[in-house]
Amino acid sequence: MAGYLFAHFTGEEKDGEQIYFSISKDGLHWKDLNNGKPALYSRTGTCGVRDPFLLRNPETGIIYLIATDLRIEAGNGWEKAQEEGSQDLIVWETRDMVCWSRERACRVGLPEAGCVWAPEAVYDPEKKAFLVFFASKVKNKGDENGKHRIYAVYTRDFTDFSETFLFMEKDSHVIDTTILESKGQFYRISKDETEKRLILEQADSLLGRYRQIKSPVFEKLIGVEGPEGYLLPDGKTFCLIADQFAEGKGYLPMVTEDLSSGDFRILDPAEYDMGENKKRHGGILRITDKEYERLLFWYDRKNPAIKGLYADPDLYYEGGRFFLYPTTDGYPYWSGNEFYMFVSADGKNFEGKTLILDVASGQVPWAVGSAWAPCLAKKGAHYYFYFCAKDKSGRSCIGAAVSDSPKGPFKAMDTPMVTMDMMKKNGIHMSQTIDPSVYQEDGNYYLLFGNGEAAIGKLSEDMLHIEENTLVNIEGLKDFRESVVVFKREGRYHFTWSCDDTGSEDYHVNYGVADSLYGPVAFVGRILEKDAHQGILGTGHHSILKMPEQDRFIIAYHRFATPLQEYPEGKGWHREICLSPLGFDDKGFLMPVAVR
Repeated sequence: MAGYLFAHFTGEEKDGEQIYFSISKDGLHWKDLNNGKPALYSRTGTCGVRDPFLLRNPETGIIYLIATDLRIEAGNGWEKAQEEGSQDLIVWETRDMVCWSRERACRVGLPEAGCVWAPEAVYDPEKKAFLVFFASKVKNKGDENGKHRIYAVYTRDFTDFSETFLFMEKDSHVIDTTILESKGQFYRISKDETEKRLILEQADSLLGRYRQIKSPVFEKLIGVEGPEGYLLPDGKTFCLIADQFAEGKGYLPMVTEDLSSGDFRILDPAEYDMGENKKRHGGILRITDKEYERLLFWYDRKNPAIKGLYADPDLYYEGGRFFLYPTTDGYPYWSGNEFYMFVSADGKNFEGKTLILDVASGQVPWAVGSAWAPCLAKKGAHYYFYFCAKDKSGRSCIGAAVSDSPKGPFKAMDTPMVTMDMMKKNGIHMSQTIDPSVYQEDGNYYLLFGNGEAAIGKLSEDMLHIEENTLVNIEGLKDFRESVVVFKREGRYHFTWSCDDTGSEDYHVNYGVADSLYGPVAFVGRILEKDAHQGILGTGHHSILKMPEQDRFIIAYHRFATPLQEYPEGKGWHREICLSPLGFDDKGFLMPVAVR
């Protein structure tokens, strides 16, 4: 393990009760990710989350993030949150730290519980399951008032849970607790609500009898909660952090090499840096070097990927460089005529603006304008550029051009490669011949395209013609509008396509799978859609890049240009390019794209 991921919230301000990420190499100096903005948003339950906790399943490698379903910023107050709050915990999961499942609400609280707060979990190797524990306010028979106690459940997958049982009770309320293991002993650190201090306890087993250990530092430290502990890189020093909620100062770290001693040293401010964001009750997970770099790459980068107005991106990779081919945007009713190419060495910073084709300049003899939706393919030593443009009759066609370099110059065919007349001749149904994408398998290349309905056909040996007898409509593309893409992984064909209108804020990408390249496709769901809360609208028309020799995929797509208020009219032709990672769940299906 080469670093740490810290998940936390920041407070009761707008968006403060969402999930924020920070990373560290030494566990003491933290860098806030995603430009200090939330990394994950909850759109479930109260639509707010607090007290996140991270854990890794040692059997499967899946990483879970669990959190309190609570949003004080909504204005309902603390009393209602305790007496009539959510009985659910909120769960995300991931395998790669950047592609997260949609959050789900899991009912774990007792029917009479007023809340479920500060969930944490410890893996129990004997049961091969996680002990999940949390605070709930419950009024038992004989109680004058309800009291916060720590309850627990067991789970293997954070989907199905055992019956809820009492795990810890004190004379007064207890709302926060964490458990650390060292030398075969279990140490429980909890917030004692009597004096708002931490107490340290030790037991021989996870569910054993805990006995209190005297700690002079804890006795003096008043007004803290949310204790979290983890081993520092030396493998022998435990760092314990506590949220100084009473003074609003955020987390305070302290260290010890012997939990059983109760002897902690509070670090001097010069020994640590908690980052720019004030960090409230969260959880820390040790991560690998690859995970650290992946988090840094995707959360430290910014969208849009290139400056200016562009859409319909096609992303290509070769020789350590990323090439991006978009539609030039910003023209009324998509009337731009030029195609440009951008290059990046790291996938984050795209440079240059190389003109590779102008469809209204005579470079494309059959075209008069409206340069849309390009894509690139390589076969042998040549590069083939497929694009949309309007012919002299005003109909959209797909053209082809060829070059010896991905940077061009490209020489276009004298006539369009795909036309509506060709579709009618071959009984193919669609509204327009637009939006090409290329798929390659076993040395054969295929073109997918269409508007209203989609089609697929095999490309000729010279890559400049369609073998018309191979053309078929693709069945099963639910709500298909345009821009269909396919790739194969582990024997399954994954289809993605755009729905609604590119001028609509609800423009989105649907997803389905098939056993055959020619379909039919079984619809799975949406994988890319707007997030109005973040001001992200009109997400669609995409390409998917598989990195060579890796099980790693990147999606390039466009959205309405931001900030939205700069484009009060014509948002559908004022668009910008974004890049995001793609991930798969345990069943091999694509996970939703986290837009940011």
